[in-house]
Formats: sequence, C-alpha cells, structure tokens
Amino acid sequence: VENDKDVISAIKDVEKLIGGKGRVLLRKSGTEPVVRIMVESEQFESCVEYANTIAKVIEQKGHNAE
Repeated sequence: VENDKDVISAIKDVEKLIGGKGRVLLRKSGTEPVVRIMVESEQFESCVEYANTIAKVIEQKGHNAE
C-alpha cells in the first residue's frame, strides 16, 4: 500500500483538503491483513469522508482496508 502511486495520490489529495489543520495516517496491521486509516481534521464529518475516499482507492487497488 505504501508504495502504490494511486494510494499516495489519494492521501496527498486529502492532505490538501485538510490544509495543514489535521493529518492522515495509514498503518498496516501486524496481525491482520488490513490497513488502518486515521484522519484528523477540524470537521468530524470530513474525517469520515476523507478516510472513506482513501479506503475506496485502497480497495479498488486490491488491498484490504479496515
């Protein structure tokens, strides 16, 4: 996931939307075949939307996401 150019692009797009007032973190599980997506922003609803945007790209590329 960390080397997938489409996933990296989706993360950068979300980071631009957050505008320096939050962060995006992806972490592969050490015990499960999943990637955890964490988004912090001033607006909770935006966090959910942004995380879902990244998850959709991850899933479309055939990676597992939680």
